[in-house]
Amino acid sequence: MTKFFKSIGSFSLGPMVGAILSFLTVPIITHFISPDEYGKASMFILAQSTVSTVIYLGMDQSFVREFNLMKDNLQKLLLNAMIVPMSLSLLVGIGSVILSDKVSHILFGNNNEKMAVFALALLFPFMVIETFALLKIRMEEKGLLYSLFTIILKAIVLVLTVILFLGYEKSFRSVVYAAALGEILTGTVLYFAVIRKYRFQRMLLDRGLQYQMLKFGLPLVPAFAVGWILTSMDKVMLRTMCTYDELGLYSAAFKIVSVLSVLQACFTLYWTPVAYRWYQEDKPGSQYEMVSKIVAILMTTVCLGILLFKEVVAIILGSSFRDAINIFPFLLLFPVLYTLSETTGIGIGFKRKTGYNIVVTSIAGVSNIALNYMLIPVFNGAGAAMATGLSYIAFFWGRTLISRKLWHKFDLKIYLIVNIVVLVNCAIHTFMNGFTPYLITSLFLIALVVCVAIYIKKFDLIGRIKNGEFFR
Repeated sequence: MTKFFKSIGSFSLGPMVGAILSFLTVPIITHFISPDEYGKASMFILAQSTVSTVIYLGMDQSFVREFNLMKDNLQKLLLNAMIVPMSLSLLVGIGSVILSDKVSHILFGNNNEKMAVFALALLFPFMVIETFALLKIRMEEKGLLYSLFTIILKAIVLVLTVILFLGYEKSFRSVVYAAALGEILTGTVLYFAVIRKYRFQRMLLDRGLQYQMLKFGLPLVPAFAVGWILTSMDKVMLRTMCTYDELGLYSAAFKIVSVLSVLQACFTLYWTPVAYRWYQEDKPGSQYEMVSKIVAILMTTVCLGILLFKEVVAIILGSSFRDAINIFPFLLLFPVLYTLSETTGIGIGFKRKTGYNIVVTSIAGVSNIALNYMLIPVFNGAGAAMATGLSYIAFFWGRTLISRKLWHKFDLKIYLIVNIVVLVNCAIHTFMNGFTPYLITSLFLIALVVCVAIYIKKFDLIGRIKNGEFFR
């Protein structure tokens, strides 16, 4: 058990410290630039994530799949895994440079930001190097080294952002150049630290292996694409239907909320292997239900606690971004329900019916587009937040109901209650002002704390954790 905790701790260190650094970066940026400028910067980050969804063609996942089978020939595996994404990154980068006027207009609203487009094109190959270098480190279970490089990237971006704000200009360009330079520097370091020792030779190119890897990876691309719709379409539609100012407020709100995703990442890192081991050991469904109920109560408690302290968020963001606190409440549904779905949707993986995940994500993605189309014209950034939050409700119930049908008929009452509690509190903090929202949320929070105390006593959670029962 000690080894397990050391492993999970070493891999969790990077996401946790990275989340803290990302959290620190947000108020620094919002202190120096306006929401309009921040909106333009967010389009640069969106473009980067969009390209990363396309160029890998699932080869990164194929690398993970083949890693243990080709441990003795990693040089060949790396070359054949990287050749397609690297080629596509260069093609997309060259295309971006050739069409820099159009790309600049799409991202930044004018044709004059060619340097920002060039920076975007230049970082793509380094992004590929970083991805595969980190995957190799991760597959070798070098948790501390993995966390170290993850932290380095966030720290470099933070430092460069401050330097450029102070020494260059207080605009979105400083954010863009800091992100690009951070990616380039990290990719360069990882190349020399991890990739360079593998000499890529033409004789190692294996079309059969590439075909095999593409055959595994390509079917995953539609799922990634639909996932991109679920996480990015709100920003795209805000860009086309509102101002950069509104997009900047929304992006700042999303950045604050996304810090909570570290809880989801750390929990999943622990929960997934344990859940599959329990399944192999034929543990009773009640044991999974207990974990799920605890996660439901704790995540809801965290959500309500953040809503109670939203004025602190306003202070952190600064006066220019104060309106973001009226946007972010519904965004809390994303980390809460996604984390909870990791416990209720586990049956889909148990029964090897992973195709259902595409169905669920597609339903949530279509819901997201439709809700954004209806709500953004009425509520602007708050409408996009509502669309995102409500689409994750669809995502949660899709995973939960399918898993329940395939696997274990667990009780749904607590999940219905959690959805209602979180939804009601997000709504009152979005549409109501004054002391009333805080009073209502406080009452809900008190009730939840009582529930936590009851569960701890009823199931003797502290004792079971101490004697290691949860890890057997």
